[in-house]
Amino acid sequence: MKLTPRQNQIIAIVKKDSPITSKQISAELKLSMPTIRSDLRLLTAFGILEAKPKVGYTFNDSPAKSLSYQKLYQEPIQRILQKPTEIREDATLTEAVNTLFIEDVGSLYVVGDQNELVGLISRKDLLRATLNNTNASLTLASTVMTRMPNIFTVTPDMSVIETGKLLLERKVDSLPVVDQDNQTKVVGKITKNRIFQHFIESVQ
Repeated sequence: MKLTPRQNQIIAIVKKDSPITSKQISAELKLSMPTIRSDLRLLTAFGILEAKPKVGYTFNDSPAKSLSYQKLYQEPIQRILQKPTEIREDATLTEAVNTLFIEDVGSLYVVGDQNELVGLISRKDLLRATLNNTNASLTLASTVMTRMPNIFTVTPDMSVIETGKLLLERKVDSLPVVDQDNQTKVVGKITKNRIFQHFIESVQ
């Protein structure tokens, strides 16, 4: 795993002054705590640092907890996919909102008569469309969806790191995962939270 210069700085500080709090680390780096929060979370998730409540961060030099970060990054997303939440193309806004909140997801995949992916509706799309809309039960959800081919998708063979970078670049929380041989057949979804969960589970 290739760490950023700041992450290496954090490791050096923790090695030198362990145990040390996030407040003390940020003060030594002359950065705000929110700025380094993601670095600390990543280093802790990978087992490089250990966070001890009311004590602070310590460096984990135990060889028993070593991990092949390269293997972790390059693993295909196929085995960590989540089930997609789909609605039919003729579903109403009211039905879409109900599905979104019952399933507790951030986006819905809209499928056509042949179960092909025809569009995507985000939580923001639905909130915007239903605000002050007295005809939500009559309006088709498909009128507010992003239509194919304007939806960015990934395939199961893509690596965790490649997919993670796309999620960050596209500034989205999830991406539809489609069959390699049929770009309109949804086989799952991948989210930022699922990738983070994957990292946590791999170092436990």
